[in-house]
Amino acid sequence: MTQPEAPIRVAVCEDDDDYRDILLYGLRKLGLQVFGVSSSEALDHLLAEREVDLVVLDIGLPGEDGFSAAARLRQERPHLGIAMLTARVMVEDRIRGLNQGADLYFVKPVDLGELAAALASLHRRLLTSKTKPLRPWYLAKGRAVLETPDGVAVALTEPELQLLDRLLATPGTTVERTDLLLALGWPQDDKADHRLATVISRLRAKVSRATPAYILPLRARHGTGYVFAVEEHPAP
Repeated sequence: MTQPEAPIRVAVCEDDDDYRDILLYGLRKLGLQVFGVSSSEALDHLLAEREVDLVVLDIGLPGEDGFSAAARLRQERPHLGIAMLTARVMVEDRIRGLNQGADLYFVKPVDLGELAAALASLHRRLLTSKTKPLRPWYLAKGRAVLETPDGVAVALTEPELQLLDRLLATPGTTVERTDLLLALGWPQDDKADHRLATVISRLRAKVSRATPAYILPLRARHGTGYVFAVEEHPAP
């Protein structure tokens, strides 16, 4: 007899009590197993006590904010799915959230059906990446293509190619922003960080569209630079 699938376990970190209750009630009605906390500190206690598959983070949390929490969780728990849910609508905030380690970014108020569907899709991607035999991400410089672990070829722009060439030269090692800008041949002016973050955000989105089963393991290191995560870049 086939065993029923276990519900997806989601931790919702939201400091607004009323809105957190709405999220918990709605996501439970849609079949998710949901736990609610009001701060990143409380989230840490929850994660120490039980396993969860995904985390939904508000940005405006008391104490450690959602940006910082996402960056830290991405380093501590690289296979944890992270969704940001916030009232911030600016593109710069969305880019920052994704660069800090979030897999999804939603603006309040969110349709709970859409949120639940996106969380389920993210969970499937994470399960696939754990269970499928992987080959390394491969940069075919001559063809300006990034080959994913399942063999999908993602065409790259020149800046994307130069960026990945520098990062994949030392996978698992943080490359400073100044080094990446040098590799790109860009001036280190007051708009440099924004241009770099925009290229990375678009590259992540491009890979996600091409192969939903995999998340590009390009992670921000707060205040330092970026790393192509070695734990997600297996040896041949």
